[in-house]
Amino acid sequence: MIYPVIGFQLLGEIRLQVTDGAEVDALMRQPKRLALLAYLVAPVPGTWHRRDTLTALFWPELDTAHARTSLRNALYVLRQSLGDNVIRTRGDEEISVDPAKLKTDLGEVWSALREGRVADALANYHGELLPALFASDSEGFQRWLDTERARLKVEVSKAALVLVATLEKEGKLADALSVAQRVIEIQPDNETAVRRLITLHDTMGDRAGALGVFESYRSRLASEFDAEPAPETMALASRLRASTGIPTPRPARFVTSGRRTAQPTAPPSYAEESVTQAASVSALTSQSGRRTRIALGSALLLLVVIRLIGWAASRPPRPLTVGVSAPLTSEEGLQVEPAVSPNGRLVAYVKGNPSRMRVFVQKIAGGAAWPLTADSGSSEIVPRWSPDNDELLYLARNSAFVSPALGGQPRLIAAGTEGNGSVRSASWSPNGDSVAIVRNDSLFVQALDVSGSRFVGRGDQLHSCVWSPDARWIACVSGNWIALTPGTLFGNRAPSGLVLYPAAGGAAIALTDREKEHASPAWSPDGKALWFLSNSDGVSGEVYSVPIGGDGHPAGPFTRAGLNAESISLSARRIAYSVPVRKQNIWALRIPTNGPLTVASATPVTSGNQVIELVSVSRDGKWLVFDSNLRGNSDIYRMPIAGGAVERLTDDSRQEFAGTLSPDNRELAWQLWSNGERHLFVKTIDGGRARQVDPAPGDQGVPRWSPEGSSLAAWSHATEQGAVFVLHRNARGEWQRPAWRLEDAQLPCWSPDGKTLAFVKFAGSIETISADSGPRRVVYSPRSGTADPVATFLAWGRDPNILWFLGQDPRGRGGIWELRIHEGRARPLVRFDDPMGRSNGAAFTTDGKQFYFTLDERLSNVRWAELVNR
Repeated sequence: MIYPVIGFQLLGEIRLQVTDGAEVDALMRQPKRLALLAYLVAPVPGTWHRRDTLTALFWPELDTAHARTSLRNALYVLRQSLGDNVIRTRGDEEISVDPAKLKTDLGEVWSALREGRVADALANYHGELLPALFASDSEGFQRWLDTERARLKVEVSKAALVLVATLEKEGKLADALSVAQRVIEIQPDNETAVRRLITLHDTMGDRAGALGVFESYRSRLASEFDAEPAPETMALASRLRASTGIPTPRPARFVTSGRRTAQPTAPPSYAEESVTQAASVSALTSQSGRRTRIALGSALLLLVVIRLIGWAASRPPRPLTVGVSAPLTSEEGLQVEPAVSPNGRLVAYVKGNPSRMRVFVQKIAGGAAWPLTADSGSSEIVPRWSPDNDELLYLARNSAFVSPALGGQPRLIAAGTEGNGSVRSASWSPNGDSVAIVRNDSLFVQALDVSGSRFVGRGDQLHSCVWSPDARWIACVSGNWIALTPGTLFGNRAPSGLVLYPAAGGAAIALTDREKEHASPAWSPDGKALWFLSNSDGVSGEVYSVPIGGDGHPAGPFTRAGLNAESISLSARRIAYSVPVRKQNIWALRIPTNGPLTVASATPVTSGNQVIELVSVSRDGKWLVFDSNLRGNSDIYRMPIAGGAVERLTDDSRQEFAGTLSPDNRELAWQLWSNGERHLFVKTIDGGRARQVDPAPGDQGVPRWSPEGSSLAAWSHATEQGAVFVLHRNARGEWQRPAWRLEDAQLPCWSPDGKTLAFVKFAGSIETISADSGPRRVVYSPRSGTADPVATFLAWGRDPNILWFLGQDPRGRGGIWELRIHEGRARPLVRFDDPMGRSNGAAFTTDGKQFYFTLDERLSNVRWAELVNR
């Protein structure tokens, strides 16, 4: 059937009908296909959309082939319901809806705004975009919908306020008032519009109406957000009251430790007792003089105040929860590590890609973001606001800097060096006179007005430290610092714990274990609870809070906040958080012989909504072994390279990574996280018991079998520089302690004959050493001031004279290079300059014919929400 013209209402109510009024009922009962149609007609019918964008939004859990099949099926249903010629295609990749066949109220609004017909835009804005529509398993669409709802409200309101100003100039005050009221209906939290409406009422001589608007707005803020209007709005109301002779009421709020809170209401028993006492006083004062009345009235007032204060002090604090959220950013790529200013009006966040990031600042009320500094040559991470909202502390170039929040010249606060000398955390004290600094394993407090620092405590890989509002405690994350380091391991998933240090110095208090991931601590406004992220219950990035007692230990249960995030930040009234979407799968690319290839030539090996970090190939080239969080927790899997079913090899509740098969394919070696450290395990594939083989204690990971299968090379990450060691197995199959240990070495790789080990250094060079130890030999070192890449991961093929390495050039672009050992120069083979924005993972492997690597698909945006009392 071909309908003449179809009307699609998306605002206020969802309706789909043809010109004779008949509704297309079939689609109305299919939310996902209805959502697809809504996306296709946005912002106006006729907009072209790419197929790969549609599959990513609506079928992110499927591989490319199956997602495209689902899209074709959905388009078939749309054509059957709407008519064959409603859905148009352009080439093989683009789809749109014919604007001559289907009209929408959303399209009318956007067209009216574009053409300056504001009144028509307001008339067609019937309410929220696609109310109550939810498309299952389509998080990308839901994020887009949240963003579009907010964007539409902002644009309509902004245009309407311009119209209000125009009508005022023309003397059409009644019309201006009507438009201003419409803006408040659309955006009730638009305080600029509220003040404009108050002013209009006053200009028209209706001061009672003006004060009514103010009181209604103030009452709503107090009841819904436990907040009060901005100072300029309060001042406007005060001027109106002064001009009418109406006394300005006392504020219904008081300040405690710098935080506004709601004034408590007396319980009924106290109120009744106050009335009785007031009646008694009235009888006495009828027989006494003025002095007696004043004295007794004062005594009564004092009694009531004392009782109220006592009741308020004994009342338990109302816990905070997250209210309705709104998007702050909606761009492609990464916007992470948000920090909301103490006054709740600005958010600083880190923007870029895993290799290069900068700090930006943006107003919650709207407007474009601006870069914090003009330094585009370094990566800036972990912004922290000063208590007065004027400056931002951040990390860059291994050091800590402070810059004016509005942009300007940064100044150095704490200098660091590469490796263990880098500054890993910097956080303001509550009064802004000191900064908590972490270098290597030590936490210091550094005063800003004097030289020198004060030692606080030690811990393993401390970072993300935050000072409590009462200045008593400093909370830090212990472990997985690499997750915050720009590069291929940015966002690394690994166990970590939360620790609490007395700011005056003393022993650390462990708030959590280190078996799971715990990150991003943030203090509640009153300093009585710590918020953080954890996967303790199997879901990555869940937000929890725990009350902290006076002794620094947890004083109650860990409570979910009903939110998932990548990082969080709290102010007195608001929370800012980043929302991640991440998939990382294996791709294959035939080893180039003529010139470098790009990832556009690669083919997918795995698919689905999972994160794979490390991959290896069996010695015979028949198996791929990899870790995956497909079932929530990272375990080890294998799959035939020729194709076939994926087999799960481990199922421990703890995180497991870096699996590798022995040369005979009978044994598996891998690393398992336990109490914040990586340990090496080996077991037989046929279901044998897992045995820990590394020298404990210590952090050891990423094992690699020797070609004959009697030894394992691995590395320790106890320091940034790392250390390499080899474990040998005796004739009885018993693993021995390492005979030697090589410092300043990482991620070893065996030569094809098993006689040599190659490894990378922290600075990005490559060295070799005899498998039985001996002198080190530099085979590659990137030249300063050139385009030479730094090496991060190695693979040795069948030719002992050729090494391949994963690395990054000075501009942060990833790739795979070939190194002919006797020449010492690197030749590019693969460039990871993916137009879709995917970045390479931390490792790669080869069977001598193809390279196997992971591509990391990440999108993170920043959202904010009010904090409300439960």
